[in-house]
Amino acid sequence: MPETSLIKTKIKSYDGLDIYCIKNQAAVENGIVIIVHSLAEHLHRYDYLAGKLVEANLTVYRYDNRGHGKSAGDRSHLNDFKDLILDAYNVVEYVKHKSPNIPVFMLGHSMGGFIAASYGIKYKNKINGQILSGAATMYPERLKGIMKRFLKITNKIAPRLKIKNDFANIISRDKQIVKDFNEDPLVLKRLTTKFYYEFLIKGILWLNKNLKEYKYPCLILHGKDDKIINNEASKNFFNKISSTDKELKIYDKLYHEILNEKERDNVINDIISWVYKRI
Repeated sequence: MPETSLIKTKIKSYDGLDIYCIKNQAAVENGIVIIVHSLAEHLHRYDYLAGKLVEANLTVYRYDNRGHGKSAGDRSHLNDFKDLILDAYNVVEYVKHKSPNIPVFMLGHSMGGFIAASYGIKYKNKINGQILSGAATMYPERLKGIMKRFLKITNKIAPRLKIKNDFANIISRDKQIVKDFNEDPLVLKRLTTKFYYEFLIKGILWLNKNLKEYKYPCLILHGKDDKIINNEASKNFFNKISSTDKELKIYDKLYHEILNEKERDNVINDIISWVYKRI
């Protein structure tokens, strides 16, 4: 991707926080895709995806969630899960102001999928559709039994206690992806109890109470062998939302990061095809 197509900016969120954002401008702008990244990571882990979308004449906006990457905010901490949804709202409004007549889509992976789906519930008729990749729309496999109780209790007595991010080895079957993730200085290695509680317990509970309010056209994607968020989460989301235009794809053998598996070009082509049918 030529450097001339890359524009860096900061978008003010509702509370004055600077959200770091990159725009990759397509030579011919047929549509716009806003990428929302997952827990602990940052926007540059989507460089390959952005390049492929731009090649397909889709402009890409990517931003770092608050407290992540190069965005402002309390590093690895979160006061309220709804802050993440409000940040997404402000990014969308910024994009629509810059390109008022171009179709806009949102693509969220894992926690980014939770953010996108929550945005879809809260803000109707704002964009043209959403793509959800391994979306955290149900409790993760590891958040069961004693771990869930531990988070609830610890959040009350030590909300800033930092807990190790230990899911790296199961994000992808590609060992190089795992190695790069572990060695990436921008990847958060620990997050506070409050962050985990707000997102994984309080946030996901709110989402599931409001699934019927979701009506956007959506492409729901998941790896069949995802060991972080079971693919049943996407099946449940598909079955309970009120969208009339919805599609579910489960990719055989793929782990959590379907966009970072060796088969990722197949996934990206499915995304591009879906978007173009709705432009």
